[in-house]
Amino acid sequence: MSIFVKEYKPCNSLMPFVELYWEGSFNADATGQISLQMIPNGCLELIIHLNDLHCDLNKDDIWSQSPDYMILGLHTKPYEVQFQNLVKVFAVRFKPEGLYNVFGLPVSMFKDSYEDMTLVMGHKFRDFSHRVKEEKSVAAMIARTEIYLLNCLHGNKIDLSYVNLAADLIRKTKGIRIDELPDKLFISQRQLEREFKDKVGISPKHYLRITRINEVLRLLDDNHEMDLTSVAYYCGYFDQAHFINDFKSITGRKPSIFIRDRDQFMVNTVLSHYTQ
Repeated sequence: MSIFVKEYKPCNSLMPFVELYWEGSFNADATGQISLQMIPNGCLELIIHLNDLHCDLNKDDIWSQSPDYMILGLHTKPYEVQFQNLVKVFAVRFKPEGLYNVFGLPVSMFKDSYEDMTLVMGHKFRDFSHRVKEEKSVAAMIARTEIYLLNCLHGNKIDLSYVNLAADLIRKTKGIRIDELPDKLFISQRQLEREFKDKVGISPKHYLRITRINEVLRLLDDNHEMDLTSVAYYCGYFDQAHFINDFKSITGRKPSIFIRDRDQFMVNTVLSHYTQ
């Protein structure tokens, strides 16, 4: 499908906030429009377009070309992206709580949508993005980005909170029960639910569902010897009906249909094997 994506690991200081950096080329052959269904992965994408041709996205039932520098919010359902021509990007994949820590922006602002990041962040962000776009190598883009993100992080002076700890526990322990989190974090269930939804944009339970299904998809892509039932069990599903319902909710398809039509979807799982 003429798609190239390469991922890079963030520095240690940014690992609590940034999942990874990536560069991508889409519709490299430019032989006609391609359309992909993007699967929610529980992260946000800060995307800097490197050429003048952008993807098309739907917002409020209107299709339009995406902004030069945009934030793709945390999505809870599949969404379509269209590529009319060659599109080249450099991107930062943020953990949802990480965006709040770095920029002081609640993820709920961008839920199931996208925004022009220059309108949100102003001229300093626009200047940073321009300079990233002018760099000649991905290594230089990453170096400039890390200086900018670390300066933002230090400027906000936001400490890691129990929301960060809860999100990290959910990512690392797919079989965890949400009602176990308050005891591990020494806070009330109501307080966790309220703060998690304010900062991440969705409930801890919903975030767990997205994270689990992404782990299912990662294992299916990486380990062709595991059958679907084994993968579901490994990811904390002990009831087949519950698994199928979650899978359909996140991907828009039943597992068997998704596997059959796999080339129609783009899955950017969060537990990636870094290439750097």
